Amino acid sequence: MTKQTETIRELQDRLNATEAICKDLLSHLYNSEVQGRIKFDDYRIKYTQEAIERREAEAKAKQLRDNFITAKADFRDMAEANYWTLVFLNEKQRQEKLDDIWSTITSNLALPEDAKRPQHILPELTVDQLISRRSELLDSITRTNMTQCKDTIEHCNKSMIDFTKRMEHERDKQIAELNRKDGLAESERQQQVSETQAHFDREIKKHLLEMKRQISSAEVSLKRLDDHKAELAKVEKALAKQLTH
Repeated sequence: MTKQTETIRELQDRLNATEAICKDLLSHLYNSEVQGRIKFDDYRIKYTQEAIERREAEAKAKQLRDNFITAKADFRDMAEANYWTLVFLNEKQRQEKLDDIWSTITSNLALPEDAKRPQHILPELTVDQLISRRSELLDSITRTNMTQCKDTIEHCNKSMIDFTKRMEHERDKQIAELNRKDGLAESERQQQVSETQAHFDREIKKHLLEMKRQISSAEVSLKRLDDHKAELAKVEKALAKQLTH
């Protein structure tokens, strides 16, 4: 008997034993040898490799369909949120912007092979919409203090440098005092030096993070201000065109 034949026979023996155990357990579970055999045959049909692969394919197809439904809803919401950006673009630019939105939404999402970006039709601009948007933009522009934002950025940049220098000077001073201090075991001295170093590092990092947060916030406000001023010019141009027709 070859090694392969022997291995096949061992596997068949184990399979036969497993079947017998399953049938016996099912017969006891259903208190009937006939019912146990029927259930066993049902499992054997249900769990063929072909049946498993079919169920997996169906589950995958459903997941892809659900992903597509979600992506289309997210696309519609994002496109509507970008209305005032899209409405002033020409057709080519608008389609490119919509493509970018779709790409962002679906970049990490598995979709059916035939999935395509939904079409998105922008409603025509009305005078009431333009007047309302003009009011929103003017309110936003008025509320944004450009001078304060620029002063914040300048102050925070300077504070990061000054605070770091001041804290580093104080850190070095305290470490020097620890190194001169009498009556300390070397291990204790090193521990206190490390703790002092870590304390000042934390304080510097904490301050830098806060200053960077304030700078980022001010920069966002300035960017929004520029964007709103540019959009306001487009809104007023479109409004003038609507009112003269």
